[in-house]
Amino acid sequence: MVTRSLTTLLLALLPLSGIAAATDGLDTISNLLRDYQLETGVPVADLDRRSLSRLAQGETLQRKVKVTRSVAGDNDTTTVRIIGYRLIDKPRERLWLAALAFDAGFSERLTEHLVRTHDDGGASWYQHVDMPWPLRDRHWLIRTGKGVALARRMDDRIWEHHWRLEPDAESRIAGLLGQTEIPGLDPNRASKAVQLPLNNGAWVMATLDDARTLVVVHATMDMGGVVPDVLVNRYTRKQLQSMLERIEMQADTAMEQYDSEYIIYRGDGTAIAPSAAAAATRPPEESS
Repeated sequence: MVTRSLTTLLLALLPLSGIAAATDGLDTISNLLRDYQLETGVPVADLDRRSLSRLAQGETLQRKVKVTRSVAGDNDTTTVRIIGYRLIDKPRERLWLAALAFDAGFSERLTEHLVRTHDDGGASWYQHVDMPWPLRDRHWLIRTGKGVALARRMDDRIWEHHWRLEPDAESRIAGLLGQTEIPGLDPNRASKAVQLPLNNGAWVMATLDDARTLVVVHATMDMGGVVPDVLVNRYTRKQLQSMLERIEMQADTAMEQYDSEYIIYRGDGTAIAPSAAAAATRPPEESS
C-alpha cells in the first residue's frame, strides 16, 4: 500500500507532457528507421526501446549485422555490415555539407582524389588508406550517388548518399596512378596497395524537426588479403564513430573546400550553391 501511494505521488509530480514528447520522439525515430529499411532492405530498424532511448539521449550506437554474399568461383562468404546511429541537435543541411565536403578530414590515414563528377550528381573517387605495419596499404575506386527516388518517395524526410565499388577498378586505378599526381600520395607505395574486394554503404540523414537530425551511416567492407575479421570490424567501427563525431563538430564551420569546382547535392538531387552552404554552416546566432 505504501509503495502504491508513493508511486502515485511520484507519477503526479512527473512532467507528463515531457514524457509524452519523449515517447513521440522515440516513435518518430523508430518509424524513420523502419521506413528506410522497408525502402532499401538495409536492416537499420532493429533497435529496442532501450536503444532508442539511449540514442535520443545523445549516445552513439553501433550494431553489427552479418551479410552473406556470393563470390565468383567460390562458395558464399559472410562479412559484416557495421551500422552507426547518432541523433544530432543540428539542422540536416549543415550536417550534410559537413559529411560530404571534399577534404572533410575524417582520417589522417586517408588520402582521396576526385576522379570525376557525373551528371546525376554523383562522383568517382580514388581513396587510399595508410595501414599500420605490418599490413599493406589498401585502396579502392568508388562511385557515389544520391537516393533521389528514395527522397521523393519519403516526401524528402530521408536523404541518402551511397557509395559502391566501381567496376574494372584494378586497371582504372593503375592508369590513374600512372597518369595523375595525387598530393600526399607516394605512387610507388600506392602501386603495392591491396585493392578492396568489397566496399559499399551510405550516409542517411532524416529530419526530426528544424533543429534535430537522425544520422545513420552503414558500411560493408572486405579488406582483402589476410586481415583477421576482428581487425576489419574494429577498424570499421572506429571509422564510423570518428565520422559521426566529426560531422557534428564541423557542421557549424564554413567549409572552405566547398566552392563552384565541386558542387554538393542534397539528397533530393538539387545542388547547394556555395553561398547557400556558407549560410547553412553559419551558427544560428550569426545567420539571423
